[in-house]
Amino acid sequence: MRIAIVLDYSLDLIGGAQRAALNEAAALVAHGHRVVLVAPRPAGPSLLPAGVDAFWTTSKRLPGLDFPLVADDDALRGRLLAHLRAARVDAVHLHSEFGHARAALHAARRLGLPVVHTVHTAYWPRVPAPLRPAARRLLAGVAGSVEPRTGNPLLDHTVAVALAADVVVSPSAHQAADLEARGVPGIVVLPNCDADGPVATPLPRTDHLRVAWVGRCVPEKRPLAFVRAVALAQRRLPADRLRVAIAGDGLLLPVARALAADVPGLVLLGRLERQAVRDLLAASHLSALTSNGFDNQPMTVVESIRAGRPVLHTDPRLTEGLDVAGLLTATPDARGIADVLVELALDRTRLRTAAAGARDAAGLFAPATHLAGLLPLLAGEIAARAA
Repeated sequence: MRIAIVLDYSLDLIGGAQRAALNEAAALVAHGHRVVLVAPRPAGPSLLPAGVDAFWTTSKRLPGLDFPLVADDDALRGRLLAHLRAARVDAVHLHSEFGHARAALHAARRLGLPVVHTVHTAYWPRVPAPLRPAARRLLAGVAGSVEPRTGNPLLDHTVAVALAADVVVSPSAHQAADLEARGVPGIVVLPNCDADGPVATPLPRTDHLRVAWVGRCVPEKRPLAFVRAVALAQRRLPADRLRVAIAGDGLLLPVARALAADVPGLVLLGRLERQAVRDLLAASHLSALTSNGFDNQPMTVVESIRAGRPVLHTDPRLTEGLDVAGLLTATPDARGIADVLVELALDRTRLRTAAAGARDAAGLFAPATHLAGLLPLLAGEIAARAA
């Protein structure tokens, strides 16, 4: 097949949606398919997987957020229509819901192509009521006006594109349920994949427990709660029983560094390249995920489980893979996180059980598993049966 993968997000800073789309593109190419990625042109070097073609667009950037603003206008629709036709694209897979996605949806309809929309988050940050009119105007200028269904202008665009697609994919069951409650029918639950992840390795044989926290240092990921949890745990543990590394960049990194200054056994590494993240996971006993009520399916979960590493987490709604590889805290606060860190540092029984669960669950996020679920959707089989 020839597939267009569509993103509105910048490839200069790889978040979960970008990584999921790039992993999928690499998996498709590895299995003999042709892929063109439609995305804003990155300012830095291209991170495209080998064999993936690109259709770059130019964009303005939203100040402060470095978010590309690409308008769904006649010019973009015309360029996309011509490119998809010339490339003989068979199907379009949307991984976002703004200007690129709307223009690609229009081009696909003109060409009679199946459209699949993967929703990477229905958990947009809340837009304060006084700012909603301005947010709606900004989004309307980029992606057209949509019906105000939810009270959140960002989520309104997610729902609008989902309703316009032939098939909607959610990587997690809990997000699928929330989207269905918003009126989006027939959602297919299909976890993300790790296109070329490492083979699971044995847990490190060290006296101290090694924990990796990987993600964006932003409020919704709660890195500060994790730093406080490590500080609490270290006060309850003998010296050098717990070593923690935080990898990631973002708004809260300077604050996290200040909080961590006097915490023994805690290092903040900043942003790491992908291979360095894999090396960090391999050198750790587990990863930690401290978001609560925000995430759909974090790529940290995918990469950790594929590496054979269990995940300490605070959100009971996250279940894919974590039903057997998760170490759920009793409470989501710093004290609840600290309790699990102390337990695992002193007794690894539950850690070993969860690590075995990670190895058993690794196939859930394998490229072959993902493609087995995705390719029939791209071929239009599910939409045809529903019609």
